[in-house]
Amino acid sequence: MRKARLIKNSIIGILALVTLLALVYFMLSTPRGEGSGVRCQRVDIHIEARGGGEPLFLPPEGVLDELTHHGVLLKGKRLDSIDLRRVERVLRAVPVYERVEAFVSPASASVQIRLREKHPLFIVQDRKGQSHYVTEGRGTIPVRVGFATYLPIASGDLDLPYATTAVYDLVETLRRDSYFADYFGQIYVDATQGVILIPRVGTTRVIMGKSPNWAEKLHKWRLFSEAVLPKRGLNAFAYVNLDYEGQVVARDRHGIQGFARDEDGELVRLGSDEAHPQPSTAPAPTSPREVSPAPQERHPRNPKGGTPVTSREVSPKPPSTSPKKPSKPAPKPAPEARPKPKKGTTSTPTPARGNKKPESTKQKTNQTKKK
Repeated sequence: MRKARLIKNSIIGILALVTLLALVYFMLSTPRGEGSGVRCQRVDIHIEARGGGEPLFLPPEGVLDELTHHGVLLKGKRLDSIDLRRVERVLRAVPVYERVEAFVSPASASVQIRLREKHPLFIVQDRKGQSHYVTEGRGTIPVRVGFATYLPIASGDLDLPYATTAVYDLVETLRRDSYFADYFGQIYVDATQGVILIPRVGTTRVIMGKSPNWAEKLHKWRLFSEAVLPKRGLNAFAYVNLDYEGQVVARDRHGIQGFARDEDGELVRLGSDEAHPQPSTAPAPTSPREVSPAPQERHPRNPKGGTPVTSREVSPKPPSTSPKKPSKPAPKPAPEARPKPKKGTTSTPTPARGNKKPESTKQKTNQTKKK
């Protein structure tokens, strides 16, 4: 009997304690007395981002705008009249939050809102052109205006189911390795070659293929990049294919010395002359020089007013390399011989045109006329 009474009293005490705690909780969560007439002076919003730091999606001002857009106004209203469940319901409709909590604080005359963001890993652009965030835990968030965050992009021939399975596993493998955490900036899915990774630095495409052994392939790429790229150059290869077991297949961006590709794209070994061509001894061709047109020759006009006198076109002679000899001056013409007068004659020699008669001849002529 005593044991039964003891058990009964213990049960009653536990129930009384639970009832008391429930009453205390409701008294604290619902403003009474002085708080019943207090109006909201401010709204405090605390956003918890994964890893700390600034919010990835909406700042506190954006949260207030979201509430205002749905007709929820908090400032100036009495604290006991605010519908906290509606506040939480509106914010839970925003898909970027995984936890939402709202309560009033009569002591500070404010409404307190606590939010925890989901952790996005990458952005998916599927074959239909739609974009989604893929979050931790294989969840998805539709991308909308107002959301902006810097994340790797997965695009190409893929859909959401493939993005949340194979591509998600690849991203998780990259995140767990500190060497590759920020190594790649883009993931492209090709219908034939499978998954292709694009590094943030460099232009070499890393072909991962379709088999999901991502960790093994990343290990091969790390060995290749540390052993070969420092010697050949960061952009020496167009692509590196890691989809073959136990080997790495790379294609040189500038071709392989001694080989060429035929019409089918297969490598063909060149001959010795083609592989090592001899340098040509012929002078390099010079670019043609622009020659200005020759000035037109002005032909002298006929003094009688006729047509201008033209001359035959004469091809220019090449310049002579021998030194020119000084030309001799032309000899002067000999003076004309004057005939001597005969004795006993009065005739005088006819003077040359334009020449004056000699004085001795004039005197003899005058003497003959006087006689």
